[in-house]
Amino acid sequence: MKLSFLDFWNDFIDDKNFLFYSIRELVNDLEIVSPDKADLIIYSCFGDDHKKYNHCKKVFYTGENIRPDFNNCDYSITFDIDSHNGRNVRLPLWYFYIDWFGIKTYSNPEYLIPVEYLYGQNEFNSKNKSKFCCSVFSRGENVRMEFLKKLSTYKQVTAFGKIHPNRIPDGEKIKMDIISEYKFCMCFENSVYPGYFTEKLLHAKVAGCVPIYYSDKSFGLDFNIKSCINLINYNNIDEMIEDIKRIDKNDLLYKEIINQPLFIEKIDISNIINTIKNVI
Repeated sequence: MKLSFLDFWNDFIDDKNFLFYSIRELVNDLEIVSPDKADLIIYSCFGDDHKKYNHCKKVFYTGENIRPDFNNCDYSITFDIDSHNGRNVRLPLWYFYIDWFGIKTYSNPEYLIPVEYLYGQNEFNSKNKSKFCCSVFSRGENVRMEFLKKLSTYKQVTAFGKIHPNRIPDGEKIKMDIISEYKFCMCFENSVYPGYFTEKLLHAKVAGCVPIYYSDKSFGLDFNIKSCINLINYNNIDEMIEDIKRIDKNDLLYKEIINQPLFIEKIDISNIINTIKNVI
């Protein structure tokens, strides 16, 4: 099969990404070619070059909160729960941050979490949690900023990101090293939509923090709902903060959440790869 990728993010490498390795599990003679020679074009949402080519099968991929336009593609691979009449494969973005294929990095993401880190002790969650709470974000949505301000009246939250005085270098490994020093990690999604779950909860939990999360209530599709504190389960921010205070002051309550696994059952990618097979 001759494959071409178009309109992906910066630092995306055609032969070093989750999609390429997944397809390689299914196709023996996979070859990266220019788009005009491709049997299959997989494109994303960071450009319009894909519109120049209509001679082969086209698949739209996104980890963003964007719907597929089936006027431009035959199939889509997104986080959407809706199968769009069998034309959409559900693949949440957090899958891209796990080292399923034993390669350690895709360049972007720069660090992949070893599969065994999803269960039991690891270099991050075994650290002493000497600090209260952190957050890492660069989009200042109203809910995030309100929560950050209100929780900091109880104890100061250390906020990292481009819009904050505290900056950290790019790279998932550096981020994990930093947040693993904190008891809690605020990890709100950029937006709330059914099925939209990125790497944020995954990173916080693997780092050994109690995640303070905000997502759609359907997050139980992917994760153990007891593994975090989710704003979606409260009437408002004030109510959630009161619960965080209780948990912070009570070691038993804190350990109840910390000891909850992120996944109720062990996960693998066999179902994802088999579903991608139907697309390609």
